[in-house]
Amino acid sequence: MKSGPPERNREFLALMLPHQQSIRNFIYSIHPDAGDLDDIMQDTAISLWEKFETFDSGREFLPWAMRLAYFEVLRFRKKRSRDRLVFSDELVEVLAGEAPQHDQVDPVRVALDSCLCRLDARSRAVIEARYGQGTSITELAAARNESVHRLYRILEKARGTLVSCVRRKLAADGQPVSL
Repeated sequence: MKSGPPERNREFLALMLPHQQSIRNFIYSIHPDAGDLDDIMQDTAISLWEKFETFDSGREFLPWAMRLAYFEVLRFRKKRSRDRLVFSDELVEVLAGEAPQHDQVDPVRVALDSCLCRLDARSRAVIEARYGQGTSITELAAARNESVHRLYRILEKARGTLVSCVRRKLAADGQPVSL
């Protein structure tokens, strides 16, 4: 959809924005490489926008969007097929079938996202660099001009804080706590 009436644009955004995280989680469940996630999500969003004219507004948006996301993952994988580690098409199909249903929200993930926002900036930066970007502690120490030992202490303290916070949030929401 190149451009359209403002109502159609608003309709797309009203459908896409609330489901963006679910689509992102679905993509990650069938292509668990955090380094590729943003690229695939961007390709998926563009595809959804371009194909929105074909969307039947009498149907649910999320299943339609997840189907297009599935094809974007396959397209991305085909482009990257020369890489060392690539899941087979059969495995991606199995993972897509086992992905959580669109109406299920992972309470641990929701709690973790909330708890991450409560960390101090330094701890959060270390957590995001280590786990979100896959940076090693040695690389991070060199980049931040800090000792490896100091970063391990920050990481250990932040992980403990996150586990405690997630446990509290899950207990408060009546969710089973098994961390």
